[in-house]
Amino acid sequence: MRKLKFISILAAVSFAVLPACQQLEEDVFEKPSSTRLSEFLEDIRTTLAAEQYGWTLDYFPGSKYAGVTYALKFTEQQVTASLETNPTVSETSSYALTTDDGPVLSFDTYNKVLHVYATPDSKNYQAKGGDFEFEISSFDKAKKEIVLIGKRSRNHCTLRPLSKPAEEYFAGVKEFESSLAVPAAAGTVDGKEYELYLDSGNRSIAITEKGAENEETQTVRYVLTENTLRFSQPFSIGNVEFDEWTYDAQAETLNGSGVSFLKFIPPGYVTFEEYLGDYTFYYNNKSGSFRVKLVEDEPGRSFKMQGFSSFFEPVLTFDGGRGRLNWVKQTIGGSGSLEYILAPWDTDAGYLTWSDGVGIVGSVEDNSMKDFVITFTDNGVWEDYKASGWLIWSMNGSSSAGAVSSWTTGTGSYQCPGPMQMQKIVND
Repeated sequence: MRKLKFISILAAVSFAVLPACQQLEEDVFEKPSSTRLSEFLEDIRTTLAAEQYGWTLDYFPGSKYAGVTYALKFTEQQVTASLETNPTVSETSSYALTTDDGPVLSFDTYNKVLHVYATPDSKNYQAKGGDFEFEISSFDKAKKEIVLIGKRSRNHCTLRPLSKPAEEYFAGVKEFESSLAVPAAAGTVDGKEYELYLDSGNRSIAITEKGAENEETQTVRYVLTENTLRFSQPFSIGNVEFDEWTYDAQAETLNGSGVSFLKFIPPGYVTFEEYLGDYTFYYNNKSGSFRVKLVEDEPGRSFKMQGFSSFFEPVLTFDGGRGRLNWVKQTIGGSGSLEYILAPWDTDAGYLTWSDGVGIVGSVEDNSMKDFVITFTDNGVWEDYKASGWLIWSMNGSSSAGAVSSWTTGTGSYQCPGPMQMQKIVND
């Protein structure tokens, strides 16, 4: 993909601050760097404002949140934004094209639509990893494609012109998403077999080489258009580079760069909806039990477990590619300067950890309703640490502050030892 990168201007800006280079700059360029930068930004402003229907922005917030698409309609000074998750709601605010060690696009006044991923709230005190200030990485004027880099997240986000009204475009995206029922796919690249697991709730794809000794997983993020999966950045499988895939619903294949991946259903695959319901929760190798219920938290993405504790409800996320549950360390409350966490516990070795991402995975070997049993195992984040149970623990900053013995789980204690299973309660 050929792009006109904003490198010469940045280099010229740095050279311009050195008196010894002033003559060189005058010899190479007809205009001072400050003038060229100003003209560059005005060229972008004119380009943005000229589009009849505005622009799409492929937007990638923090890694815990799915990529989404914005529709942005620019004038010379203002931008009107809507979001695919709620396309009928829009808001207008100002924007700025400025410099900060390079050209920057900044949505510099509060906009409830544009700032939804960047504004902290009671549940997300660090917001959702989003940006409202972007470095302008490249501007392809012929294609009218502008690549931005979030100043905080460093995620790549891309502006492209809309060819129709935003609501009509978003309706097409939703229709395409409903047709894309592909939990997994497999194909051959450079003579090697690869498997893809599509987590549609988080809009990410885990890619592994089948049968490889070291099964390293490459994870890529995507947004949806009316007919493609478009990736946050081009990536490679083997020696083949991909920037977007189409989907052939009749052949059930994902296609891109001359390669096709055929849909398949992983063994024992369980849908999001099938996980909902009442369970008997077994702990300590089935020596104890209590009743819990999985209810929807974020549609298609996560569950809350009711009954695990009267003090909090743990959140389990859904891996849509493999049909599994992910249950990792999480903050559950606090008191004063103390943060209360649900800490993964290696019950065999007797260790606990408060590292992010460590936890357990729940999967179903037989997904028939007759024997619907979720078995939890370590998620493999640490090779020498095998999480199997939970402890309610307190932290003071980055330091351990001890057990929270006043908070209990269904075991009657702050401890919930593993191994753990959940068997669904089915009414005859």
